[in-house]
Amino acid sequence: MRLIISRLLITGIFMGHVGVFAARGSDPYADSVVSYDVGVGGAAGFDNPAVTLGSPERVTGELAGFPGVVSMFSGPFGTDELFSIGTGGHLTVRFDEPVTDAASHKFGVDLIVFGNAFFSGSFPDGTHTDPAGIFSEPAMIEVSADGVTFFEVPDVFADALFPTQGYRDAGPFDASPGSVPTGFRIPVNPALALSDFDGLSFADALDLYDGSGGGTPVDLADAVDGLGQPAGLTEASYVRITPIGGATPEIDAFVAVPEPGTAALLLAGIGVAMVRRRTG
Repeated sequence: MRLIISRLLITGIFMGHVGVFAARGSDPYADSVVSYDVGVGGAAGFDNPAVTLGSPERVTGELAGFPGVVSMFSGPFGTDELFSIGTGGHLTVRFDEPVTDAASHKFGVDLIVFGNAFFSGSFPDGTHTDPAGIFSEPAMIEVSADGVTFFEVPDVFADALFPTQGYRDAGPFDASPGSVPTGFRIPVNPALALSDFDGLSFADALDLYDGSGGGTPVDLADAVDGLGQPAGLTEASYVRITPIGGATPEIDAFVAVPEPGTAALLLAGIGVAMVRRRTG
């Protein structure tokens, strides 16, 4: 378990270890928690699964009194932001509108899972050590159309590559948010590996993200059955996260990737907002 700075536990009503927690309205994020088990050894106080509904975090530490941006070198750490899963535990969430498998999605990615992994680097510029390092606690990702039969997405792990990046114009350890948000629905190129970040400056690492907000990219077409054969899923409404080995991962959010035209509109909207903010 990584060291996490505690803050006040978000208040909420728990409906046992199997229940439903509703998110706000219709959006690209997970809408309800179907089941969960905190397991053994997870971070104390990080036991509210409802915090994984809705958008990933761009700013963290507000309740603790020392807010800072979420960056690839500084992940979210609040009890109102993360759910920690211990050994033997799990988290299953549901999307009201199924995540669809589409080759037209950027890099073929259909789903992005956000945790609180972060790169190791020098303070304050965020230049990587050589080779690059990452603090992560990998977890297995499984997907399902009906919530009964789940299929593993092999060789892709939650709370690992790629750490969340909240802004394109904020430093890796800034206290104040930037003015140009990244795209949480835009995946990082899944062909990139940790070694691709070796020795890079923060600016160069941002270039590799190419406007993305990070997160683990998932292609539903990669899901396999128990025999390792393609599952053939065309859509999935359920996502299950399970720790691997002795890891105790923290999960922040789940996001569906839009069609390319929608992604372009989202970026255009951000650009228009920025122009208005600068000129208004």
